[in-house]
Amino acid sequence: MTTVQDGAASRPPRSGSRLAILSGAGLAIGALAAGLALGLSAAPANAAEQTVSNVDFSWRVNDESGGGAYFGGCNFLVAGAAGDAGSSRLWTEPDGFYKTSEGNVTITKPDSAGNQVEPTWSTKCQNAGGTAVGTGAGSTTGNQVNLSSGTGTVDVDTNSARLSWDGSFTFVFYGGMTYWTVNDPVLTIADGVGSLTATASGYGADMNDTSKWVTLPETAIELATFSGAEVSATGLTVQPDYLGVEVDTDGGMSPQSRSGETWGAFPQSFVDFNILTGQSSYWYSSGGAADPKKPAVPFTVAYEVETTTPPPAAGEGDIGVTIPDAEDPTDPGEPGDPTGEFGWTWAEADGVDLGTAKQVDDTFVASGSLTNVVVNDTRAGGTAPYSWSLSGQAGDFTASGGSSFSSSYLGWTPKIIDAAAPAVTAGAAVTAGAGDADGLATAKTLGSSSAAASATLGADLSLAVPVDKAPAGDYRTTLTVTAIS
Repeated sequence: MTTVQDGAASRPPRSGSRLAILSGAGLAIGALAAGLALGLSAAPANAAEQTVSNVDFSWRVNDESGGGAYFGGCNFLVAGAAGDAGSSRLWTEPDGFYKTSEGNVTITKPDSAGNQVEPTWSTKCQNAGGTAVGTGAGSTTGNQVNLSSGTGTVDVDTNSARLSWDGSFTFVFYGGMTYWTVNDPVLTIADGVGSLTATASGYGADMNDTSKWVTLPETAIELATFSGAEVSATGLTVQPDYLGVEVDTDGGMSPQSRSGETWGAFPQSFVDFNILTGQSSYWYSSGGAADPKKPAVPFTVAYEVETTTPPPAAGEGDIGVTIPDAEDPTDPGEPGDPTGEFGWTWAEADGVDLGTAKQVDDTFVASGSLTNVVVNDTRAGGTAPYSWSLSGQAGDFTASGGSSFSSSYLGWTPKIIDAAAPAVTAGAAVTAGAGDADGLATAKTLGSSSAAASATLGADLSLAVPVDKAPAGDYRTTLTVTAIS
């Protein structure tokens, strides 16, 4: 940061201006009609909402997910989306389907000392003591799924949160005879009530017809519903609903047993999807000996709050003053002392409307123009080689209904609207969702100058998001502009 003398207040780099992208039309999956409007505001809508990062998630799901099976050894969890076995059959180690780590996902289970460790193909069906698990109540490996590097927001005051993860994990039952995958979970909480949702995929099987093997369509399901969650500044522990939950079993499933201490069910959409996988009766009480192993167990979430200190907002009656360094009134100063100042601002306070997104093949596209950024650089004198650079970075697009998609699908083409010197250059174009894999999800240069020079910068915005990444909803994101001088 450059210090400015001769009574002119020095200006630090500014950040935190908001780029809001809204949708105004009703949206349907496969036919997104997202009206996108770009707006600027000085503060977030909810001052208590905080951005969090490094969000970790761990869930053992239930005892049955690591229990012994009547055929195939045991049930177990796998990192990532398992490949196509080609039929309902037992997995073998050479298949290469069994993984305990992929991307942000790891599978662990407790060892004899209680430490979480990644199992191997040969130990995946053993309990903490190294003994093979059985089908009886309480016998389980305790394997759990762990997701890292999640992102989102929390509001401790309203007991609310929205957190998401990129990653997949697979439920494997009967040693591989039936399995399905959970993709990109999202946790949504409002006033302590919420759900854990995801996209399910996998293969259809039938224990009564082992010749059945079909690829299932991706399906949005609820993994868990709950109430009474307590959102803290560091994380939360949630007990999913199960006990006493009724499920509709009219879709060709065994009737639900509604007696005993452990009767209940996972969410209806969860059970419905597993009619297709052949696992449905393992996710609700069906009156069998395994019913005590089916209730959902708690999951835990931990995160770090991203702390920022915003400048105080101006208001009526505010009085501000900047006190410069004291100067000797008898000292005429040196000819080399710098003068002038550096700063930037938005050219207009109004938002920018990106219009209505249109579907082109399997992609929703929209475009518009960023509000111009005006750089004022009047620095002169001194010996420092004055220069500056402005960059922008956007967060995930989020909708009021909880849907989201990455800002990697947002791109721009920076341009010089006006410049006082040839030293000013525009940043490189960032292709939406294609040429640059991370788009504006990471900081990209809007413009720069190798000398002190005022300028007006702009950019053409472009959005290109796959239809399967953008469910219907009204979306917003935040673009942070940072200046370095």
